[in-house]
Amino acid sequence: MNKNTDEHKHPDYKKIYYSLLILLVISIWGPVFALNIDNRTMLVGTVLLTAFGVGLIKATMVVAWFMHLDIEVKVVRRLLAVCIAFLILLFAGVAPEVLCFDGENRDADPDPIYEYPKKDITKPAH
Repeated sequence: MNKNTDEHKHPDYKKIYYSLLILLVISIWGPVFALNIDNRTMLVGTVLLTAFGVGLIKATMVVAWFMHLDIEVKVVRRLLAVCIAFLILLFAGVAPEVLCFDGENRDADPDPIYEYPKKDITKPAH
């Protein structure tokens, strides 16, 4: 007989499903209700909280229960943490260049309300 069994109790998947549905409704309707807020800082904060905060909670639930990382050995969690750290490092490395709006060949418009004068970049015919 094998005494080394990996049996574990399965979570209540219906409860998780309904929790994910409630969080989906919050992440959809949060920005809709935030449109009634006059303060721009509160508006942006509410939209970001409902978008990224609820998304982070949903991702954590999926990783913990559906991918069974809550019962995995510690090396898997550490590997996941290292991967996320490298992802953050990659973003930190490219963010200064990608998020920069000024430069020689940049077409990004940081302020869509103001119309910047367009440069004529047509080349003369030879």
